[in-house]
Amino acid sequence: MDIELRKATQADIKDIKTLLSFYYLDTEKVEKNLPEFIVAVLDKKTVGCACLDIGDIVELRSIAVLPAYRNKGIGSRLVDAILTRAADLADTVYLRTTSPAFFGKKGFVRLQNEEKKLIWKECAQCDKYEICRQTLMKRVLR
Repeated sequence: MDIELRKATQADIKDIKTLLSFYYLDTEKVEKNLPEFIVAVLDKKTVGCACLDIGDIVELRSIAVLPAYRNKGIGSRLVDAILTRAADLADTVYLRTTSPAFFGKKGFVRLQNEEKKLIWKECAQCDKYEICRQTLMKRVLR
């Protein structure tokens, strides 16, 4: 399987939004964060994406692989590429996930749920905070 990882372009926006929609992930910030998106391409088909959101914190987000292409190492390669980029920008990278076991294998550690409100303003204001299934994790890069 010859997967190409590359920076996303304007032409990838629709595919990225389709990928994110499979997992009910936010599609509203795709255009804003496009310069920090990477895509995984196989046989001219976009099969995965990931983004490094650079704001008050550096956050790994919008990681998605088409269901038919999961468990083939694509997500792992996307995360590794994003972490390489993150290491140039920050000492620590954060994420919110419903797949903590996967990210644990990548060196991320779980944080206390209450820390979400301190790190992300939208979590502090979210009406679903009490039932949120996302696990807060971080990885120290240096």
